[in-house]
Amino acid sequence: VDLEFQLGDEKTMVTSKIAVSPGNEGNSSPLTLHGCDLKLLSIKINGTELKSDKYTVDPRHLTILTPPAGVFNMEIVTEIYPQLNTSLEGLYRSTGNFCTQCEAEGFRKITYFQ
Repeated sequence: VDLEFQLGDEKTMVTSKIAVSPGNEGNSSPLTLHGCDLKLLSIKINGTELKSDKYTVDPRHLTILTPPAGVFNMEIVTEIYPQLNTSLEGLYRSTGNFCTQCEAEGFRKITYFQ
């Protein structure tokens, strides 16, 4: 996983680059990633942007309906709002400083992930 943050006073853009290795190569079942309080801006697989009919998104999940059957690279761009995050999980602001708490639940407030 490679993360890039563009920190801002009003919003933060997060670009996540993930190398995905399916547990059962050759099988193309849907891939569900978890997320919370994220605004999905784009998703690419192997450099090609996915059209909206190739995935579903709801308040807690991003599901790639037919991911590649083998190893692939995925890039997800999300928008988050650290100044509104009062849960002290993920990326948040405290006394003007950006802070992170990135255990499993907190990481889901930064980007979509397994």
